Amino acid sequence: MKKNRKVPEAVMLALMVLLLYLPSCTKKSYLEYDKGLEVLHLAGSPVERGQAHGALLREEIANSVDRWKTEVEQVFQCDLDTAIGEFFASTTYLASIGESDPGLLQEVHGMSVASGVDYYRLLAFQMSEEMFAVLGEEVPVNCTAIGQKGTDTSSTLLAQNMDPELFLHGHPILMHVIPDDGGPEKYIFTVPGLLGLAGMNDRGIGVTCTSMSMLNHDTDGLPIVSVVRNMLSRRNLDEVITFLTETAFAIPQCYTIGGPGEVRCFECSANMVTEFYPFTTREIVLHTNHAITNRDFNQGFVKLLARYGKTVDDPYFCPRYFLAYDLIEEARRVLDVGRMKEILRSQEPEMEPILNQYTLGTLVMKLDNDPVLFLALGNEPGAEFHRLGFQ
Repeated sequence: MKKNRKVPEAVMLALMVLLLYLPSCTKKSYLEYDKGLEVLHLAGSPVERGQAHGALLREEIANSVDRWKTEVEQVFQCDLDTAIGEFFASTTYLASIGESDPGLLQEVHGMSVASGVDYYRLLAFQMSEEMFAVLGEEVPVNCTAIGQKGTDTSSTLLAQNMDPELFLHGHPILMHVIPDDGGPEKYIFTVPGLLGLAGMNDRGIGVTCTSMSMLNHDTDGLPIVSVVRNMLSRRNLDEVITFLTETAFAIPQCYTIGGPGEVRCFECSANMVTEFYPFTTREIVLHTNHAITNRDFNQGFVKLLARYGKTVDDPYFCPRYFLAYDLIEEARRVLDVGRMKEILRSQEPEMEPILNQYTLGTLVMKLDNDPVLFLALGNEPGAEFHRLGFQ
C-alpha cells in the first residue's frame, strides 16, 4: 500500500514550489451563475486550475466528499481511509495516471491544498466507480447515450443522460477548462471535486461514457476520469480513436465519441475493445448500460445469469435501449438537437423511463467547427437547456 500511495519527492517538491509562488487563482479563474447553471471557469496550469477549483468551491467539495464517505462506509462497513488504503494497495491506478496524465495528479494536489480535503481522499474520489468495482460492490447506473454522424450539410450530434450514483447528486456544475499549454478548451459536466464525467472541447470532439458492470475490470488499467480527460485533450477524432485502441482500461465502459463528420461507439473492458452500432449504416449510435458486442464477461455476471437459467448467449438489452431505439425509428433515423432533447427527457413509461431518478443532467453536443453544448440539469421534464459555445 505504501508503494502505491507514495508520491516521488521530486514531484512533491515541484508541486510545493508551484503552490508557494502562485498568484491569486481567482484572477484567471472564476465562478459564473446563469439561471441556475453554475459554470466553473478554470484557467492556467494544472496546479493553478486545481487551486482555483478548491478555493472557489471549498465548501461544495467538502460536501461532495462527505456524501461519498457516507456511501463508502455504509457499503463496506469500515471507515473511509481503510477502504482507500485497501483500494490503492490492490491497484496501480495512481501509477497509470502518473504515466498517462500527470497533470491530473497536480490538479488534485492543488485542489487539496486550497480546499483542505486530504489529497488521497480526493484522488480516490476521482475513482469512486473503480473503488466499488475493485472492492466488490456494484453501484446503480442508468445512463443513455445517442449520437448521429454529421454530413456535409449537418453537424455531428452526441448526447447523453448522465445518471450517476445518488451520492454524486445535489450540486451539478459545468467546468470550463482553459489550459495554459495551448491545448483544447473543454466543457466538462461534473460535480464539485470531481474532474470529469463527460463533455466536449473546442475542436468539436465530444465524449460520453456508460458503465457496463457485467464485463471484467483490470487493477492495472487507466481510470475513467483520466480516459475522459485524455480524449478531450486530443485535437481530432483520429487521435481519440488511436488512444482508445491502445489504452488498458481500469473498469468497463462504453465510450461514445463524436467529431466533425463522425460518431463511434466503443465497448471497452479489461481484455477486449469492440464497436457497436444499432443500424448497419453506422450513422447512428445508441447505448445504455449493457454490453452488446463485447464478450469479456466477468464470472459474477455469468453466475448471476445461471441462477435464472440464462447464459451470456441469450439476447438482452435494457428497457431504455428499446425505448430510445423506437423513438429513433419514429424519427425515421433523422435526429436533430430538438429530437435528441425529446428522447433523452422522455419520462414514459413510468416503470423505467429514459429520464429517471438518477439523471443528474442531459448533454446534447453539436460537434463541428463551431461546437455548441446544450445542457439541462436534473430530472424534471421541463428543465431549461442552457446553450454554451466557445469564444
